[in-house]
Amino acid sequence: MSIKVDIYTSGSGNWTKPTWAKLIRVICVGGGGAGGNGSVASGTSAASGGGGGGGAGRIERWFDAADLSGTESYSVGSAGSNAGGRQGGNSTFSSGSKIVTAYGGGGGSDGATGTVASAGGGGAGLSGAGGNASGATAGTAGANGGANGGAGSAGGTQSNLGGSGGGGSPAAGSAGNPGGASIFGAGGGAAGAGKAASVTAGGAGGQSRMAQLDGAAGGLGTSGGQPPVAGFAGGRAPLGFAGAGGGGGGSTVTTTVNGAAGGNGGFPGGGGGGGGSCLDATAGLGGDGGGGVVIVISQ
Repeated sequence: MSIKVDIYTSGSGNWTKPTWAKLIRVICVGGGGAGGNGSVASGTSAASGGGGGGGAGRIERWFDAADLSGTESYSVGSAGSNAGGRQGGNSTFSSGSKIVTAYGGGGGSDGATGTVASAGGGGAGLSGAGGNASGATAGTAGANGGANGGAGSAGGTQSNLGGSGGGGSPAAGSAGNPGGASIFGAGGGAAGAGKAASVTAGGAGGQSRMAQLDGAAGGLGTSGGQPPVAGFAGGRAPLGFAGAGGGGGGSTVTTTVNGAAGGNGGFPGGGGGGGGSCLDATAGLGGDGGGGVVIVISQ
């Protein structure tokens, strides 16, 4: 039996059906949300780290090849990024009224000074994208199976269908909270570390359980003029699965040392980690989400 696998990791275009195909399997994963940036606070003031991005959704469908046209359109969801929109894009495969869509995760909010927490982006569901966080308000869960982001707390865990929420950083400037784990969708990104009286660590990215991949632990900030450790990128998933969330960046209390960056979300669809906060320097940037993918298997 012949098998052909077409993998699209960016852009949009048309897929061509093999003339010999009998069954078509379509797997889509959306783009993960980006993590928020850390913040800067002078003196002894506390500051929260950036919130983690929400994980993308994953969907799979089988078609009788005879029900599809000779060419069908696809579009790959872009990764959420601090350079653009923080919400991840949707990945689609379209065949007339038969549209397969995997939704993107929401972006995390930036850290803030004083007593304001940051929040994580919402994880995508089967019927809707995860919402972006705003200030201390967590991103909402995507419809039909997503998970909420954490408002100064750990990201929501999705035990069944969709992507998981990103973690938030507490207002008191303590360690960042972890992103939520997911079985079928992508893991949420962790929050970056807040600035407190001493250095603190970013949280751990959410696990992508279907692929048995752990999100990477966040970096621990260091003092004495040494740079804090950036959050590690989330684990990359095997073909057809969804990625883990990125770790949060560490903080620092040294005036000349920047906060650490959050880790990027694992490919495909993992949420990015939040950036770490700092004292009188430059805050860490939030990590990008993992990009989406469209996979078409003909047999």
